[in-house]
Amino acid sequence: MPDNTWLNPYKLCSLKCLSSGPSQGIVYELDDSSVIKVPFQYPVGGGSTIDEQHDHLELSLKSFRCFKQECRIYEVLSKYSHPNIVARLQSSKSDCIILERVESLKESWKKSTKCFHQIWIFELVNVLSFLEEELGYLHGDITISNIGIGHDNRLKVFDFGSAVHKTDEDFESQVLEDQFNVANCIYFLATGKDVFAKARSAADINRIRRDLQKGKYPYSASAKMYQEVIEACWSQKRFSSFKHLKKALEILQEQTASDLVLSMHEVNAVNTCPSPDLFLEGLMKEESWMDEEEYCVAWSKMGFEIPLV
Repeated sequence: MPDNTWLNPYKLCSLKCLSSGPSQGIVYELDDSSVIKVPFQYPVGGGSTIDEQHDHLELSLKSFRCFKQECRIYEVLSKYSHPNIVARLQSSKSDCIILERVESLKESWKKSTKCFHQIWIFELVNVLSFLEEELGYLHGDITISNIGIGHDNRLKVFDFGSAVHKTDEDFESQVLEDQFNVANCIYFLATGKDVFAKARSAADINRIRRDLQKGKYPYSASAKMYQEVIEACWSQKRFSSFKHLKKALEILQEQTASDLVLSMHEVNAVNTCPSPDLFLEGLMKEESWMDEEEYCVAWSKMGFEIPLV
């Protein structure tokens, strides 16, 4: 099992780490309104067993890939902003991403009302439709843990390292996978319950997933309004795009899309953020950090084959 001996481009040990462990990247708190996200890498050759060394190498390469993809997405978003996407703060640094800080969806849900839950459901589907229809991207990893609530009480999605473009071979299959996952999120937003909360193993996850696909999951009363949409996404048989899902959801919502979504003029005003470069100038670089090419060469010299991730 991979440990916590990873490195970042900067010495960030004085900052509070907000990540539970290495995933696409590591997130640290800068202040009440912003966070810094950086890629990670395990020390070359680190690990007590060959299997652990392979895990360390693969996780590190995945972090490089996800970081580059997320930077690519935010470069696109710099021209096409949206109020339901966590904003990137402008910075001259290329080896980190500075993002607005949001509260976790689970924490915000406990303090919110049914009215906000309904608005957040629409905002979630709306922003995923925007990504697909306007930018040609799928989020690729839409989960409860990758959704937060901003200071403006708007739902915000983040973590774009797994985003899939319409020209990618797996785009069509990812549409169905993202719709399955968004149904899990809609169910949580309506009920406060995570359908996978009791899963303790891969076998549990697969069993619950099969039950959801077959429509065998017991519905809470608060989710009944969305049952048809949720089951259609779980079964993966009805919606060919998030645009179609959005239209189906609009029928269920009392408010129209124009009531809930800011105009692009307002969005650009909302996402104007001060530069964090003054703070970043004080950060010390990690001397042991390698760029991706150096990292791969170092592992290759130890006799490891570089995997495709």
